Amino acid sequence: METRVSDIETCHERGWTDGLPVVPPTPELVSAMLASTRDDPASVVCHLPPASGEASLERIAANAVMAGCLPEHLPVLVTALRAAADDTFHLYDILTTVHSMCPLLLVSGPLARELDMNGGVNALGQGNRANASLGRALSLCFRNIGGARPGGLDPATIGHPGKYSYCYTENSELSPWSELHVERGHAADASTVTLYPADAPLCVAEMGNADPEHILRTVAECAAIPGTYNAFFRGELWLVMSPEHANVIAHAGWSKDDAKQYLFDHARIRAGDLSDRGLYAFADDVLRPPWLDEAEPDDMIPLVETADRVTITVAGGPYGGYTSIVFGELAGSITREIEI
Repeated sequence: METRVSDIETCHERGWTDGLPVVPPTPELVSAMLASTRDDPASVVCHLPPASGEASLERIAANAVMAGCLPEHLPVLVTALRAAADDTFHLYDILTTVHSMCPLLLVSGPLARELDMNGGVNALGQGNRANASLGRALSLCFRNIGGARPGGLDPATIGHPGKYSYCYTENSELSPWSELHVERGHAADASTVTLYPADAPLCVAEMGNADPEHILRTVAECAAIPGTYNAFFRGELWLVMSPEHANVIAHAGWSKDDAKQYLFDHARIRAGDLSDRGLYAFADDVLRPPWLDEAEPDDMIPLVETADRVTITVAGGPYGGYTSIVFGELAGSITREIEI
């Protein structure tokens, strides 16, 4: 069925878009999207904050159509929304904070490869339909079903481009380590989604060095920034590590856990440099971390509570010594298995 320019403009007029044109969700296209499921289109998958919108399969499919998804993408999107709505993920806080934060979506396992998702060159960038449309569909659902619209229930002071689409998969072919879903106890042939409350990535360059400690020291020093939420809440810290960095570290005999432990030990900020900076100057009796008043000025404060709160994923092209640091909030990530 031919799409008319007027239909696209109608979507803009009704506030259904993220500012970019969308595919008008005609009944025919929504029905085609639902062909991948046998469930009743009216069945409710979850309720999405901040407005507690009823996320029925039909509404989810309509947003998937608008984002440019294919029917085979729908199970990933549905699973991601179920995970997002889990109380432990604190989606309400993520969507309604003035901080620049939004859910990052990682798809792990064989299904990511079947959907031709990109975990290689430009993994966090543009150019791949599955990455772009799945991340965008998730964001549109938060907007159109959950009611998180900028200037309204989404009050982010600055925001970041990940609010359009923030989705990737791992480079399993070039990674020396297990994919995240295996690390978290799922079978190798299972497929999962993981959501993480994420700032924009900070890309760190450390080139031409064959010493794991040298690479990780640079990453740790770049991560130790007083103004981040990690410096205050000490929640999960997420890394997207290039295959070059990961393989240098692994070939020297370091495991992923070794790398996490190093970052826990060295990504620290002097307590005296935190007491009146970042969120610390704003903290009241409700927000104020209990350990803050107990710390001595020269105590070195870690960015996470424990080493296993550092998450390392391997993605990107084969050349280039880069690691992207993605700061997060207290709640941390959530992983759920996709049912096909």
